[in-house]
Amino acid sequence: MRIGLSVLVWVLIPLAHAFSLWSLGSKQDLLHLDDNEFGKPYAHIRPKVVIVSMFTWEQIPWFEAIDFHHNVTVPGMFYLFPHVRCNRDYSICQLTTGEGDINAASTLTAFALSPKFDLSKTYFLIAGIGGGEPHLTTLGSVTFAKYAIQVALEHEVAYQDYSEAHPDWPVGYFAYGSKDPWSYPANAYGTEVFELNENLRDRAVQLAQNIPLHNGSEANHEFRQLYEQPVAKSLPQIVKCDVLTSDAYWSGATLGDYFSDYARMMTNGSAEYCAAALEDNASLQVFVRMHLIKLVDFSRVIVMRTILNFVRPPPLYAHDTVKFFTGVSQGGIEGATANLVRAGMPIINDILTNWYSEYELGLKYSPTNYIGDIFGTLGGEADFGRADFIEA
Repeated sequence: MRIGLSVLVWVLIPLAHAFSLWSLGSKQDLLHLDDNEFGKPYAHIRPKVVIVSMFTWEQIPWFEAIDFHHNVTVPGMFYLFPHVRCNRDYSICQLTTGEGDINAASTLTAFALSPKFDLSKTYFLIAGIGGGEPHLTTLGSVTFAKYAIQVALEHEVAYQDYSEAHPDWPVGYFAYGSKDPWSYPANAYGTEVFELNENLRDRAVQLAQNIPLHNGSEANHEFRQLYEQPVAKSLPQIVKCDVLTSDAYWSGATLGDYFSDYARMMTNGSAEYCAAALEDNASLQVFVRMHLIKLVDFSRVIVMRTILNFVRPPPLYAHDTVKFFTGVSQGGIEGATANLVRAGMPIINDILTNWYSEYELGLKYSPTNYIGDIFGTLGGEADFGRADFIEA
């Protein structure tokens, strides 16, 4: 009996292995070892585009626009959103990370490491809503970022604790390794700034500009008119500008001015802050790490944020930012969520239509600018940062 069992195992294991290869894809699909050095040669789902949402309001418009026929369970994803949804031929997939840095990073890590997916040639569209600066955006505007800056990765002291000794300080924030709000950080964690593929960003903008945007509700229109800035009063537009991220929501002119100056300082004057969000730097850190082991291509990431609300009040509420932030309706979410799809679908369709001629090899829109983090992890010479960081 012992000999018979050994023979049976010896026969069944190769058969099971052969069956698993057959069930996961054709022989041609499996010959991917050279494309993916980390080694997911049996991954049978190879999406051309993955849409990254952060919470329910951001995912709903995609469910209405795309027939997601497949639900793929991925261990390690957020328990409220445990599935990756894909269309019939798996060319487009969508996932929802959960809100905040920790949820975004842990979900995307689980997804990127899943043996079910080969993401080495996938384009990622991070598509979320956020706050907007009224001199560059209005309610419903669509922003595409070149830089993502993590502004709250700093020291902070309360006003009562610094105002007497430092009456000239505009805020209680100051960068790691510094002693005032105006100095560049001496210590860095590596997630402070990410620079994205400008050529791909510009292609997404070029395509989105041809699409009429949703103008939002009548209440959105009325709220826009409370502002003095011409852009804030106008209808939504596509904007090339940059996103600031923090797990702490902020509002008001004082923090807005400080973080805008901080973003310019962190990018050597290059960033133009217009959108505020939570998760993007956490997500981009995952993509940098996965790029290093050939699981994703960082040059294929797009960050798009539509504007749900203004981050600083109009003159009517300038005396009470707390009331503006907590008790004033800006007209609803319809325009911001609808424009996720309106502005995002053109680049998705372009990728699918021109996959073999323009996108599969990634040459036509390959970056000519630096891409990556503040440490130069992906190679090349960053056009921001400093050479003598103390890695914190």
